[in-house]
Amino acid sequence: MAKKVVDTIIISDIHLGFSLSQTTKLLKTLSEYKSHRLILNGDIFDDLNFNRLRHEDWDVLSYFRKLSKRQDVIWIVGNHDGQASILSHLIGVKVHNQYSWNDGGLRCLAIHGHQFDRFITKNIFLSYAAGWLYYGLVHLDGRHPYFTDLVKKYSRSWLRLSNEVASGALMYGRLYRAEAVFCGHTHRPLTQVSGKMTYYNSGSWVETPATLITIKNGQIKSINIE
Repeated sequence: MAKKVVDTIIISDIHLGFSLSQTTKLLKTLSEYKSHRLILNGDIFDDLNFNRLRHEDWDVLSYFRKLSKRQDVIWIVGNHDGQASILSHLIGVKVHNQYSWNDGGLRCLAIHGHQFDRFITKNIFLSYAAGWLYYGLVHLDGRHPYFTDLVKKYSRSWLRLSNEVASGALMYGRLYRAEAVFCGHTHRPLTQVSGKMTYYNSGSWVETPATLITIKNGQIKSINIE
């Protein structure tokens, strides 16, 4: 079967080490594409306790390392990833705080998005507690996101977080004169247009559906992977 050829693939929030990280699905999906650039937009790890990594998690890291020898692999640090220098030595690719590039004439900027989450920046310990609570709901859901969907649908805080990150990213993108800004962090796929700029959130790989973004000839697609 012929591979789908694109210029760029963007994924985020794989959370390697978390039991519901869909690593097998991720590797299968990536194997169906051929791209010039793979952007890992933060929270690739759940934390830096490597004892939690499963065999399939190490397979993902090995895939990224091998892929980096024949194409660009850009790792953007997220709030779960720890120190960029540690990651860089571990996987053999340079880790960035953000990344800008031109894609088919489109000025693009990728940044994980936690920088625009005021709750995290002002309440570090509470944010960890909220994260563990959310992960508890994900565990209860398994592959059927009933509880987490309810939280996302009816929680004003969750919806406010998603909009807050989008708003902050759009404002930040204007400083770079970007036409497309890409974030992760919220686990909520989203496309939002503001003037001549568009914000995209690439969702996560711990919930269903998983999401990736592709760019080909300046055309952007957000794709759900069931």
